[in-house]
Amino acid sequence: MELYVAESAGFCMGVRRAIEIAEGVARKEGRTVYTHGPLIHNPQALADLRGKGIVPLEEDDPVPRAPVIVRAHGVPPGAMNRLERAAERVVDATCPKVSTIQNRIAEFSDRGVAVVIAGDADHPEVVGLLGHARGPAFVVGSADEVDGLPAGLGPVVLVSQTTQDEAVFETIRDRVLARFPGAETLSTICRSTHRRQEETRALARRVDAMVVIGGRNSANTCRLAEICRGMGTPAYHVETAAELPLAELRRLERVGVTAGASTPAWIIRDVVAALSGTAAD
Repeated sequence: MELYVAESAGFCMGVRRAIEIAEGVARKEGRTVYTHGPLIHNPQALADLRGKGIVPLEEDDPVPRAPVIVRAHGVPPGAMNRLERAAERVVDATCPKVSTIQNRIAEFSDRGVAVVIAGDADHPEVVGLLGHARGPAFVVGSADEVDGLPAGLGPVVLVSQTTQDEAVFETIRDRVLARFPGAETLSTICRSTHRRQEETRALARRVDAMVVIGGRNSANTCRLAEICRGMGTPAYHVETAAELPLAELRRLERVGVTAGASTPAWIIRDVVAALSGTAAD
């Protein structure tokens, strides 16, 4: 078996930065610190963080009088205000790229522009983005959903979740421009996501199957698997090396490997080592 590993597999800048901030706070405090929701969409990484005294707060958990870290996805202004009132202190680890989109949304809203966000409505990043709109704002997950937007919105701007599938965004953009001529469209998909998706597409064209590593609750990891399958390439989404279907993979000549933005390097190494052992059989 020939094995090909995507260069951009693994942590993106925003996730790496949030983890470094959280670990730094935990070391300095020398006690348990908390994160507003899971810091990272990877159960193995979360278990490692718990061992370092970094504990995620569930949605209904009371906010403790302790340091609370806002994760890379960001939060709506109302949630930030509630945290600042209840926590001992709040450490904002929102990804700078997400913060930029939040600020742009607020600016457009202040000018009376209706905001359309291309993304997953229940994703924490999108919830946070939506909260920064000060006027009409909508989330669409597909081009067909654009047809359900109200008529007569006036000026419209389209932005995207940072981890949106670029191909999906393009179809949404085309439909928005057809429905709202003159709308401004901003592809706010981050470069890390762009690079990861492009590498995944390139690998999927040349291999018999793809192994996509990452948490099952990681939207960007699931999107990578969807991209592969959409191209007709079988994709095996695994969280750890233990989940690899080695018997099936042994029958293939070429296998590609990629990983989501919240997948730790050590898990990627374990998967590649397991696959390399298969390749040597």
